[in-house]
Amino acid sequence: MKLGLLIVYAVLGLIFLITGWGVLKKHSAYPSTQAGYHVKDAMENQKAWELANQAAGKLSLVCGVFVWLLMAVLWLAKASFALCLGIFFVVAVASVCLVIFVPLGLLRKKGKR
Repeated sequence: MKLGLLIVYAVLGLIFLITGWGVLKKHSAYPSTQAGYHVKDAMENQKAWELANQAAGKLSLVCGVFVWLLMAVLWLAKASFALCLGIFFVVAVASVCLVIFVPLGLLRKKGKR
């Protein structure tokens, strides 16, 4: 892995970690939904708001740690640039989808009960 790609992995992991911490610990208190996980289902009531922010924050933190661990493994394995770049895009897209859609799915599942 080249240094430039190592920095890109580190920045992505840092973005997930900062976002996760912010959504988990620093989201605004309901009914003010200025800062936090913004989807219509999450802003319906306080319970949904807290659930969505907790889930999105924790998932974002997990994704950030995973990206950093993956970066370390690829660095130590001396993986090729093409492999590292391909894995980066797959992990980035999968992580973003996970952080966005899993909390939304939880909210909709709870709403149907």
